[in-house]
Amino acid sequence: MTIGEIIAQVFALAGLGSNIASVQCKRRIWVLLFQISANVLYAVQYVFLDAWPAFAVSMVSAVECIVVYYYANGAGRAGTNLGKSLASDQTGAKCRQTDNKADDNKVARMPLPVLLLIMIATTVFGLMDYTDALSLLPIIVTIAYSWAVWQPNLRIFRVIAVLIPICWFIYNMHVGAWVSMCTAVVETISALSAIVRIDVFGRKHGKI
Repeated sequence: MTIGEIIAQVFALAGLGSNIASVQCKRRIWVLLFQISANVLYAVQYVFLDAWPAFAVSMVSAVECIVVYYYANGAGRAGTNLGKSLASDQTGAKCRQTDNKADDNKVARMPLPVLLLIMIATTVFGLMDYTDALSLLPIIVTIAYSWAVWQPNLRIFRVIAVLIPICWFIYNMHVGAWVSMCTAVVETISALSAIVRIDVFGRKHGKI
C-alpha cells in the first residue's frame, strides 16, 4: 500500500465518523452539518486514490448540503443565527433532540429547479472521467442522495442511508478504497440501528 493510499484510508475513517453522527441525529440541521463534513472528507480520500468521478460527486454532494442547509435553516427561518444556534447547546444534546414538527412545516426547501441543476451537475462531473460501467455508480448514488437530503422527511433519509453504502461498497472495492469498503458496512449497520432506535422504538414509545 502506497503512502497516498494510507492517507486516503485516514480520511475515509474521519468521513465515517461524520457519517455515523449524521444518521444518529434527530435534528435536520445536524444531519446536514455532519453530511457536509463527511462528503468533504470522502472527497479528499478519492483524490489520493485518483478516483475522480467519486471526488466530483462527493464535492457536489457537499455543496448541495450547504445549499439545502441555507434554505432549511437560513432562508426558511427568518432571524435564525447559525452561530447562536451552534453555541446554544452541546452537539450531543442537539443530536438527541427531536425535530419540532410545527417548525418543520415552516421550513423552506431548496427550490426544485436548484435540485435538478445539482443532479445535472452531478451527472456532468461524474461522466467527465468515465472509464467503465462501475464508474456510473457514484453518479447514481449521488442523485439518490441528493433527493434524500432535499426532502425533509428524516425517516426516508435514513432508509436511503441504508441503501447508499451498499452501492459505495461495490464501487470502493472496484477502485481499491479498502477502508471505505469497511466503512460502508459500518454505515449500513449504523443507519439500520438509527431506524430501529428512532423510527421503530422511538415511535412506539411516542418519542418522535
